[in-house]
Amino acid sequence: MSSPDSNDKIQMWVDYVEEVRLAHRIPGIAVGMVCGSELAWFQGFGETEIGSGKVPDEHSVFRVASNTKTFTAMSLMMLQEASMLSLDDPLLLYIPEFTSAAGIAGDLEDVTLRRMTAHHAGLTTEHPATDWDGNLFPAMQTMLDRIDEVEVVIPLDSAWKYSNMAYGFLGEVVSRLSGQSYERFVESEILSILGMGETTFDNAMVSEENRVVGYSQPSPGSDALRLAPYSELNGLASAGQMMTNVADLTKWLAHAVRFESDDGPSLVGTRSRREMLHPAYLNDGWTTGQCVGWRATRSGERVYHGHGGGIHGFGTQTMFHGPFQTGVIVLTNLWPNPVSVSLAQNLLDAVIEDWDEMPSVSTEVTHELPASDKGSKLREHGGVYYTEPGFWMRLTAVSDDELHMGGHEASPYLLHAPASAKLMDGGSFKVIGNRGAGETFAIQDGEFRLGGFRYRLVDDKCK
Repeated sequence: MSSPDSNDKIQMWVDYVEEVRLAHRIPGIAVGMVCGSELAWFQGFGETEIGSGKVPDEHSVFRVASNTKTFTAMSLMMLQEASMLSLDDPLLLYIPEFTSAAGIAGDLEDVTLRRMTAHHAGLTTEHPATDWDGNLFPAMQTMLDRIDEVEVVIPLDSAWKYSNMAYGFLGEVVSRLSGQSYERFVESEILSILGMGETTFDNAMVSEENRVVGYSQPSPGSDALRLAPYSELNGLASAGQMMTNVADLTKWLAHAVRFESDDGPSLVGTRSRREMLHPAYLNDGWTTGQCVGWRATRSGERVYHGHGGGIHGFGTQTMFHGPFQTGVIVLTNLWPNPVSVSLAQNLLDAVIEDWDEMPSVSTEVTHELPASDKGSKLREHGGVYYTEPGFWMRLTAVSDDELHMGGHEASPYLLHAPASAKLMDGGSFKVIGNRGAGETFAIQDGEFRLGGFRYRLVDDKCK
């Protein structure tokens, strides 16, 4: 990438990322381009902490949140290769306490490890003991003690339903079979093998020199970014506790794109690698698919694999194309934000297709607003709701028994919307579609809890 033409292309990428960063008010971004086993290009943007003047470098450590799930999935593949489990085994075989869970919409025996890795087991997104806006994440023993509150809420294989809780239990499977903590297994069997010495699950192990400070979106009525709180994920560590940087993630993506004939460490054999990246589920039209730990995305005739991550203060994305042995890493210190995945895919497309210009950057947000039923008895619940650390939702009464869960112009990044909520006997609502599908909530005094988040009414003018 040293020719005059390549230098022009690199400057184009730099200008594009900086324009995106400024448009979306992201304090800092670290971007890496991986080719084969090398970090072919790196660029830091903005600051690791507002006012510090320190630009992120390849050793700056971010929380990478749900990118942790790809390491959990790899751990399961390694245990399968060692004949210690099969991905098609039921969770009950390894966590017999799961017999106390409620199979409301499916048989517990069909909740397999593979379905859990691909978010098709119908499980709730969060464990009932999880409290996102209170920054409280349960220990594994608490998750097991309250496993009778765990539910299969939509039919297995019926739809993609993201579940952090599922990955928490998968981490417990790794721990029970390996005879050591999940974190210790990943450190000894994956990180040390790949030379990822700057990756950790322990916040205290991050040096002040390399620490990146995370930020949350403004609260209602304010325009100022806020310092994000920090919380250990405890029993959900295998769903999102990891902290790492571009330098180490380069080694992770290099392993992901490595051909069988290439030199370098290999955690599993060719057959397992192919199984891990093969979509077990495809959406209508085959634009996306769910694999073992990875999400497949179709871009023209190409298929990319990747995973995003969002946690208080940090939004991240890794994405790669195996045949080209090329990957992109995007780490940001603001969450929620809508740019990590689009940045990664646009940069990957730009490299592979050799773009001469990048797409225009826009911050305009539009959400479809359904007609309100003026006579609906549910109009009292209509309005704009907010939950930490910066998600907005508009509830609109569209009939006597349905609320539409829509987006709001203050929030380009949606969590539980768009979806609908059907009124049930007793006055609670059941969510149809999206992240909260099959889950229930009740609105009281302008507040409701859904998937570990507490939404509160901040504007009722749109009733």
